[in-house]
Amino acid sequence: MEFLLNTWTTERLQAFHEGRLVDGYLYFGAHALGQETTFSVWAPEIDGVDVVCVDPETEHVSTYALKRHPHDSSIWGASIPENLEGQLYEYALRTPSGEVLWKSDPYARQSEKRPFTKSIVSGPSEYTWPLDVLKHKQTINDRHLERPMAIYEVHIGTWRRKEDGEFYTYREIADQLIPYVIDMGFTHIEILPITEHPLDESWGYQTTGYFSPTGRYGTADELKYFVTACAEHGLGLILDWVPGHFCVDQHGLANFNGQLLYEEQREERRMNPDWGTLNFDINKGEVVSFILSSAHYWLEEFKFDGYRMDALVNLLFIPNIKERPHNEEGAEFLRKLTASLKRHYPEKLLIAEDAWHYPKVTHPVEFGGVGFDYKWNFGWMHDTLEYMKTPPAERSKAHGKMNFSMVYQYEERYQVIFSHDTVADGRKSLLNKLPGTREERFLQLRLLFGFWMAHPGKKLLFMGQEFGHFEEWEFQPELDWASLEDPQHKRIHEFMKELLSFYRSEKAFFELDDERDGFLWLDADNHEQSVASFIRRGFLPEDECLVLCNFSEHRYEEFQVGAPQKGIYEEIFSTNAAQFGGSAAELQRAIETIDATCDDQPFSLKLDLPAFTVSIWKKRQDGSGLL
Repeated sequence: MEFLLNTWTTERLQAFHEGRLVDGYLYFGAHALGQETTFSVWAPEIDGVDVVCVDPETEHVSTYALKRHPHDSSIWGASIPENLEGQLYEYALRTPSGEVLWKSDPYARQSEKRPFTKSIVSGPSEYTWPLDVLKHKQTINDRHLERPMAIYEVHIGTWRRKEDGEFYTYREIADQLIPYVIDMGFTHIEILPITEHPLDESWGYQTTGYFSPTGRYGTADELKYFVTACAEHGLGLILDWVPGHFCVDQHGLANFNGQLLYEEQREERRMNPDWGTLNFDINKGEVVSFILSSAHYWLEEFKFDGYRMDALVNLLFIPNIKERPHNEEGAEFLRKLTASLKRHYPEKLLIAEDAWHYPKVTHPVEFGGVGFDYKWNFGWMHDTLEYMKTPPAERSKAHGKMNFSMVYQYEERYQVIFSHDTVADGRKSLLNKLPGTREERFLQLRLLFGFWMAHPGKKLLFMGQEFGHFEEWEFQPELDWASLEDPQHKRIHEFMKELLSFYRSEKAFFELDDERDGFLWLDADNHEQSVASFIRRGFLPEDECLVLCNFSEHRYEEFQVGAPQKGIYEEIFSTNAAQFGGSAAELQRAIETIDATCDDQPFSLKLDLPAFTVSIWKKRQDGSGLL
């Protein structure tokens, strides 16, 4: 009883029930320290709770009865005068009807590897964070709005597999993944959910362990090694995290005490038929404290550099209603969540999955926003891919899909993405979506990536697409690395490295991503030729670049485009370069402007614009003339 009173003080109980407790993982769950192990669980309206422990070596079973808190009948706990670290355990909850429910611990910090479902008693971490890493973690996202950001989205279990098909551990994957990402030129890694989940096919999005790194890839300390290694090499590490819904498996949160405890009370809002998950009851203080504590846990314990939060449409819009009216309950919950995280971890990035038309998702909470730093631009992704899937001869009729994103670009802060969502579940890989011959597909994949890079917004790319993965992504095998032996796949791989290097070096493509001054259409409506031309700008005038995107199969040998300044322009990047498999042996080195207005600009250029090409030009600043 002394354990319960000391752990669950009046102030702490009040914060928990009111939805203000952000460190519940310190008090709930199993904690082994010295010669004592404590257990604590929230389980209202039941007759009793036992914790059943199994020694994994001897298979000896021990059962301990938990006691009610003397001032709060919903909190149960026990202090065992023995160190049970490493033992398997689960709760046996006795309901008033006499039913016994076997449940894993909602606050467990370690779990059995699927298909097993017991929790594991955790002791103190033996991992020591290097001081230089902790310091670097405070600054890794500094000035992120005006710096390049290219995120490599990874599913740890299928990026690579061992020869026998087993998973690599967090430590083992770090030693391979980090050098690869650095060599490619990405600035961040984003990993699909690693919160414990029973089904591989869910990709981690159907969670049962909100505080437990999945046992598929090893231990918590091995995960910390991975986080540390990223920081030591200057890479940001973002965790995909699910705040709104949870797995229906009966060993987890579903019907935890034989009643609706964690799940939404209203039947019409409870289930997500498409995902087979249950929505949280965000009007219940104890559930809000549970979610807040999970959100704080991964940033505090594992030092991730931010979150990408999944499935926000079911929080910002009322679920299971076709018209999707705004859900102010969910929006207010998200404001509470983001405000809490920003108050405690202002240096961390908060990224929202697409939230449709909900306003001010990336505006500060104090100004009526939802409080995220960035939002995935699903609209741009879907429109661009629909446009690119259109046969080139018919693209003039679909031109509006290519340019529409700039209508709303500055309403939010966006990341332009090619995520896992678009290359799985029958949607085909990026390469396999494109029309034409094999050669034309690779030409257009470079075109697509060039447009992605030149478009305003920070960048995200799902693994495998950087080398033209032909098959869509599945949950089981590793990526088709053998395809890199094919010259065309190898060239697209080398192209991506050059593209990311170019992106990081040219300030016009990232410094003013979220400012209207950073972008100017030259010609958004040239549907007859299927060409888009625009200007990207950085802080300094000399960083200005002209971008031409030819989405047609036709070459335009004297294409006229407006130029804002008189002088000599040079082509500084082309997706049609011969080194990538294109037809241009070299870049077009020097073209002088002519005194003819075009595209509302005082000068213009006449240049060669090959088919399926992004061509980028910059004014020569050294004052020299034509070569």
